[in-house]
Amino acid sequence: MTRQDAEYLEFSTYVDYSEPKISFITGKPIDDEKVIAELWLLKPDFIPAKVTSSGGNDLIYNSRSVVVVGTALQCYRKFCEMLKTKGWQQKDCWDVELKPIYKKHYKNNGNLPVIINLK
Repeated sequence: MTRQDAEYLEFSTYVDYSEPKISFITGKPIDDEKVIAELWLLKPDFIPAKVTSSGGNDLIYNSRSVVVVGTALQCYRKFCEMLKTKGWQQKDCWDVELKPIYKKHYKNNGNLPVIINLK
């Protein structure tokens, strides 16, 4: 890797989802083998929206849930990425059933974590 490559990676949004990480709670490496599905209940935020009648702007209350599919390590890395790039914060998180369609999306994404928006 050249210095230019290293500088690019430092300031890019590149994430190595398989880089080992030690859990703060257990002191053991986070699992990077078993694929799981986690439901993330995100903290609400306000998003800007156009008001058509007056042509101005307003804020809309936005609270949502997403399913993240990947290994425990990939889910952790994906959360760190979304916190850094989008400012996402979790209100709660729990494991859900890994449905075949979730696993299919995960495989189609090259075994990288997938965020599935629930509406």
